[in-house]
Amino acid sequence: MSIKTEAGVPILETARTILRPHRPGDFETYAAMWTEPAVTRFIGGKPRTREESWMRFLR
Repeated sequence: MSIKTEAGVPILETARTILRPHRPGDFETYAAMWTEPAVTRFIGGKPRTREESWMRFLR
């Protein structure tokens, strides 16, 4: 496992996974994921509108 940083936030990287902060280019996929009830039911949430997703994405 390697650990790097991006804007002071750690990036954890293994052979199969990379955990990093969101980037602007991630938003379309992020918003689409949060509109799917089949996805949100497994992560304890409810579907979000695009606007709700944008506000959460900016945090």
